[in-house]
Amino acid sequence: MTKKRLQNKISKKLDQLSHLLDNLEEARVIDSNDPDTWDSDALYNLSENLKEALQLLEDQKIKGQYDEFGQPLYEEGLCSFVDEYHSEEEDEDF
Repeated sequence: MTKKRLQNKISKKLDQLSHLLDNLEEARVIDSNDPDTWDSDALYNLSENLKEALQLLEDQKIKGQYDEFGQPLYEEGLCSFVDEYHSEEEDEDF
């Protein structure tokens, strides 16, 4: 993958992650010592946002797609893209 294309993918995923992290702020108002702040909707939203954040970060299986050896194919997550980016940077230095 070209470096520019990789940068674009990383940038897009970082923007999505930033948006999800902004949504996590709802849970910060919950005070363990104050039952009036215990909001189940905020906790369910937190759970969903965390799941989405993990999906952005981690490689995800592509349903129904397999390689020639029958192994599942994966869509790369943000962690893999950043690893690849730094790998290409190191290769350019040599």
